[in-house]
Amino acid sequence: MAYIEFRNITKSFGDCVACHDVSISIAKSEIHSIIGENGAGKSTLMKLLGGIDPVTSGDLFLNQKVYKPESAQDAFKNKIAFIHQHFVLAEQLSGLENILLSYSSSRFSLMTKNSSEVLTAANQILTRFNWKIDLNKLVSRLSVGEQQRLEILKALLQEPDIIIFDEPTAVLTPQESEELMQFILQLKKENKTIILISHKLNEIKSVSDSISVLRHGRLVQSKPAQELSIEQMAELMIGRQVVKSTALERPPQREAMLSVPNTSISLLKSEIFGVAGIEGNGQSLLISRLLQEMTKLNIKYGDITEDRIKLSVFEGMNLWEHMLLKHKNEFLSKGLIFELRLKKVTEDLVKSWDVRPPDIDKPLSEFSGGNQQKFVVGRELWNQPQVLLAAHPTRGVDLGAQEHIHKSLLEFSKHKKAVVLVSSDLNEVLYLSDRFVILNKNKIYGPFNRGELNEQQIGLIMAADNNEGIKLAGEL
Repeated sequence: MAYIEFRNITKSFGDCVACHDVSISIAKSEIHSIIGENGAGKSTLMKLLGGIDPVTSGDLFLNQKVYKPESAQDAFKNKIAFIHQHFVLAEQLSGLENILLSYSSSRFSLMTKNSSEVLTAANQILTRFNWKIDLNKLVSRLSVGEQQRLEILKALLQEPDIIIFDEPTAVLTPQESEELMQFILQLKKENKTIILISHKLNEIKSVSDSISVLRHGRLVQSKPAQELSIEQMAELMIGRQVVKSTALERPPQREAMLSVPNTSISLLKSEIFGVAGIEGNGQSLLISRLLQEMTKLNIKYGDITEDRIKLSVFEGMNLWEHMLLKHKNEFLSKGLIFELRLKKVTEDLVKSWDVRPPDIDKPLSEFSGGNQQKFVVGRELWNQPQVLLAAHPTRGVDLGAQEHIHKSLLEFSKHKKAVVLVSSDLNEVLYLSDRFVILNKNKIYGPFNRGELNEQQIGLIMAADNNEGIKLAGEL
């Protein structure tokens, strides 16, 4: 018997149809995963369930009754919690104040409840999950990883019956991701209904009871998880077999391009240099030092920022305007914009990177997270810099886009170029990097050569309080 039902759901935004005639049934107390490429309609469906957007046509049912949420508050009242991929946090407030704000009209009242009640409940969850967040810190001073945990904490404090997780492990270590998957399984035992959206198919396979696959806004398959292999899921998602790029053989002697000040690290030409670590452990400082050094040496660089929403996507600016913002010297002279060339280049980039929808006049902020990321990566590689700073280049993107980005990074690095790959995805670091370092509390451990450490060993160094005996390259 269906507990949540999407029946013939269509959702349009003007001429763009994000979901077309989608029907999905979700049983009570199950873990139902929804997978698909970026722009396939996953987040759109969840926004309909969460009351964020209205349905264009079709019906939603909750516990066998017609469900027509008119706002996120309606979903809240129906005990539906939505953990968004993009954080919904007030940066000028503390973590605790953000929690109080979330529950100001629910069981925690901002006006009538003492914050100690909320703090006690929050600390119980933090202790249970072994998370450390200083809830008195301003959100702007929390790391991206801590902000992700705060979002999950906000949702769990609602004591919801239905929890939507949108890319919940994107910023977690392997150990933390495993702990979260176990926690999700525990929530299921407590009769919670879980909807999980993730591009990490191994996680989907490990916890899901059933899986629905979307492609181009349509449902292509909905089956029990045991009937789908990871390979089958990948093919259903992108409509073809995924081809993994082959790591490159590098020349034994490579020329140094630059050294990182106050460390023993040199960046080499024809190299992908990996940086692993839990976010907030020195990544921003390392990137800042690299930027200063490249500016001093007049090295042309591309910069895929670690926080796309804050640093790469500007409200109201469309794709060709974002292109102009980054490459002013290429399209601007004596106050005049070479608009025809700018738009042609942007159209070509959108086509080559399969950005959906292919509308260069649409504000970048209105694209899905994965399509934003594809555009940003393509834009940074467009004018062939000498060094590419790639912070979490595949975060939130689907398998097909990951394949494209990985292939592009490998191809880029072949031509005496260098990539600095900052990633919390250890599979990505191990697969792409020629050498890599590990950050922990602003200390740089390594560098290590490809194959020198496995994923679990790296994860332990990332999370350990003391790494005595591990080679140290410097401090930030």
